Amino acid sequence: MSSVNFRRHPCSEKRLVVMSERSSSPIDWVLKTTFCFDEFRPRQREVCLSAWRGNDVLLVMPTGSGKSLCYQLPTVARQDSRTLVISPLIALIEDQVAKLAALGLSAGRIHSGLDRAQSNRVCQMWREGQLQFLFVAPERLGVPGFMSFLENHKPSLVAIDEAHCISMWGHDFRSEYRSLGERLARLRPANFVALTATATPDVQKDIVSQLRMKQPDIFIHGFRRDNIAISIHKIFPEQRLEALASILEDRLRLPCLVYAPTRKIAELTAAKLEERFSIKAFHAGMPPDERRNVQSMFMRGDLDAVVATNAFGMGIDKSNVRTVVHLAASGSLEAYYQEIGRAGRDGLPSRAIMMHAAIDKKTLDFFLEQNYPQPAVMRRVFEMVERGTSNREYISEELGLPVELARNALEKLWVHGGICLSENGQWVVDGLEWEDSYQKQRYHRQEQLLKALSFPDQKTCRMGYLVEHFGDHTDKSEQCGICDRCLSSSRAGASSLVQMSGDDSAAHDLMLMLVAFQSKGSGQLYREVFEKLNWDRQKYETIT
Repeated sequence: MSSVNFRRHPCSEKRLVVMSERSSSPIDWVLKTTFCFDEFRPRQREVCLSAWRGNDVLLVMPTGSGKSLCYQLPTVARQDSRTLVISPLIALIEDQVAKLAALGLSAGRIHSGLDRAQSNRVCQMWREGQLQFLFVAPERLGVPGFMSFLENHKPSLVAIDEAHCISMWGHDFRSEYRSLGERLARLRPANFVALTATATPDVQKDIVSQLRMKQPDIFIHGFRRDNIAISIHKIFPEQRLEALASILEDRLRLPCLVYAPTRKIAELTAAKLEERFSIKAFHAGMPPDERRNVQSMFMRGDLDAVVATNAFGMGIDKSNVRTVVHLAASGSLEAYYQEIGRAGRDGLPSRAIMMHAAIDKKTLDFFLEQNYPQPAVMRRVFEMVERGTSNREYISEELGLPVELARNALEKLWVHGGICLSENGQWVVDGLEWEDSYQKQRYHRQEQLLKALSFPDQKTCRMGYLVEHFGDHTDKSEQCGICDRCLSSSRAGASSLVQMSGDDSAAHDLMLMLVAFQSKGSGQLYREVFEKLNWDRQKYETIT
């Protein structure tokens, strides 16, 4: 008999110990032997069990709560199963493939960063049944012949990551996601698992509808983050640089992720602070190699902070981010919640600080008009297509529009059924009933913006307000006790961002720790928590 050499699994000893303890359901056994966890996080087990049984699942859980396990574990628990994963970012795909490989699982990926020979090799491995997981971007499903290939070699399960991107009512709608429902229907009887960290009740319904899910089990929970203290401060743009510097000067607030409203502000902020701090800018306009380098430096701990646009963050798994700063008001509560969720994924107390002023609305209105053009502009672009014009650069020049605006108009016309791509790749008229649908989407986006702009003025608990916004009915509906609203009567909560002293900052952090960890002895609190933050023992004893 020939022998087979398996790569040593990191949990191989544990696997031998518990092999005889396997229960009637393999879920718990696989959790221990393959994924090296002794127990599930809250609600993970019932989600995994539903997916393992072959049900369609919609899972809405916050960033860092373990969503990926909810399709990975059922794949392993089903013998001879394989899963197709739809994921929007190359960095996110590469991260997941590397983690699965480290567990001894077979995973492949196909994306634009690989050459044809590499992609063909992955397809061959999938065809021959050598892969448990295949990761692709949604655009790949539109490549001629690829869906036919998948139909001939069907997955057992299809996971759709960042599923909110499929909904026009969401904050991060992407046109390439809109065709998933029709395309993935060809892969039935595979069951679908849709995962997202940010979906309001309207978006949840739209995800189920667009993916044509069959009586899905829906899990919405875990939005409360007890370890993130939210504070919002009215600071004018010209004062924000120094306000940010005062945050970065406190080593307890590092690493720090800073969200800037524009690429220009991200670059200027990083340039002006780079002599005082280890800091870099990050945005989608940078060369890919430069973006990857900045991301790698931040992940390794070589940077104190990154000043980024919203192009940074999705799929970034850095557990010890202590502070997330917004240099301006956010364009939606969904985006804001997802971004502050980058903080404190290790469970330790962290902060989310927003600077805002009325002038921020001007920038946000500009982006709204850019991404969702006025109906009059849409009609002019539609008329150009009716006359046989397809090139967006020509449309831009003829109508006197920025190229980006013309591109967005064409995309929205396609989404709402006004135009489509012909076989030769040209835009052609597809229907006349697009305007009402577009108007509804644009109005909804305006409502999202107004709700986000009103968030700083809300008088209730910050975290409680966000939890209610996402419709988490499993939440305990209590005040968080650590946001600026809950602490408004205390010195630490009432201090301004710029004026907060080092001792105020330390006292505030101590309060956050006590809220998060409840009863702890002084020595135990220091050993388990403050040593991890490199907090000087003498300073700790002075504060306490």
